[in-house]
Amino acid sequence: MNKIQKFLLFLKSDFGLFLVLLAVIIATFVLLSPKISNSLFSPKRQATLSEFINNSKANGIRGQDYWKFREFYSPGYFNFSKTGIDKNLLNAAKEKIGIEYNEKHIDLAFLVFNSPSTNSIDMLTKQNKLDSLVDVSRLRKENIIYKSTTGLIYKENANNIKIIFLLNNSEMKKANGFFNYSEGDDKITNGENWFNITSVDIK
Repeated sequence: MNKIQKFLLFLKSDFGLFLVLLAVIIATFVLLSPKISNSLFSPKRQATLSEFINNSKANGIRGQDYWKFREFYSPGYFNFSKTGIDKNLLNAAKEKIGIEYNEKHIDLAFLVFNSPSTNSIDMLTKQNKLDSLVDVSRLRKENIIYKSTTGLIYKENANNIKIIFLLNNSEMKKANGFFNYSEGDDKITNGENWFNITSVDIK
């Protein structure tokens, strides 16, 4: 009996069938789970980024689309605080992201996200114009992928993309569940807009 015949005989056994089914289940789970497949496969990650960019070009940057993209593109961890992110942690995040913004107009930096390929800061501001927070004029026009009065996506270099947006309070409520609006957190967010800066590694 040759090796192929032995292998086929093994597959016909109960244990062999169990191993095959187990392998199929694991492979299916990996392929269908966005977080896992994006972590393992660069082409899948790039497809997630392209989908977000195309949706933004078609519909503007939407809070729920962004939240889904950030969560799936490169899974990581959140640091959240209703009273403001620790200064050292916030400074470290700013350095990683590399986007300058007008800190005088920021009322609260409430969330920092870190992952192997994505870093971001979520903030509250009373400003309603993006250019009051970020100097867009310094960017090269040829590097801008998407631009509107409330959002910006641009290619920093061959390995990095920046995402910046300013959305109203209702968009923030739909997108994230960190604030408990039914238990008084609306006092923190009322009259505030959602300002986000994100750095995405695309290598």
